[in-house]
Amino acid sequence: MSPPRPAPEALTRRRLLKRGLFGGALLALGGSAALATRGGLSLPLPPEGLQVLGPREYATLQALARRAFPPRPGWPDADTARVALTADGLLARGDPAVAKEVKDLLGLFDNALAGFLFAGRVTPFSRLAPEAQDAAFEAWRTSRLVLLRTGHQALRTLVYSAYYVHPAAAAATGYVPPEGFHDANAVAWKGEGPRPAPGPVTRKEGSTP
Repeated sequence: MSPPRPAPEALTRRRLLKRGLFGGALLALGGSAALATRGGLSLPLPPEGLQVLGPREYATLQALARRAFPPRPGWPDADTARVALTADGLLARGDPAVAKEVKDLLGLFDNALAGFLFAGRVTPFSRLAPEAQDAAFEAWRTSRLVLLRTGHQALRTLVYSAYYVHPAAAAATGYVPPEGFHDANAVAWKGEGPRPAPGPVTRKEGSTP
């Protein structure tokens, strides 16, 4: 004869509340997962291909560049200067660890769940209206979180560096770089081992030393 089964425990208000909270947490997690996977802006990829950035990271960075460099007389806009493609090239020539951090940062910046947690918005940055994009990026600059302030500075530096590399942007500034300042044959350092010693720079006669 089998022992009597214990009577089911009464469903008290406390247990009901706990189940309700648990169910609410599951729903929240489910909603969070939906937010985290919400798609961002999609742009045609450059025919040259990308070396570091993925398609979404490329689109996110270009969306940010469009806000930084909108069309204006005498200056190339972000699309003309191909800011995201140039930034991809800069990252490819730099430290791989830095490139990975930038990729992670762009993923966080365009993530709808992160946007909800940090700012209460549920739309990825790259799909926001232009004014909302400005506000979102400014919110990172003034955030109390060091992570966001550092991220703002890193993305801003990358976008501005990539823009002013473009010949049309450099020409618009009126600055003429001295010849021989840049050594196109310099050895690229990938962050492993000691930095390679700089070789002799060949300057044209009459150029600025």
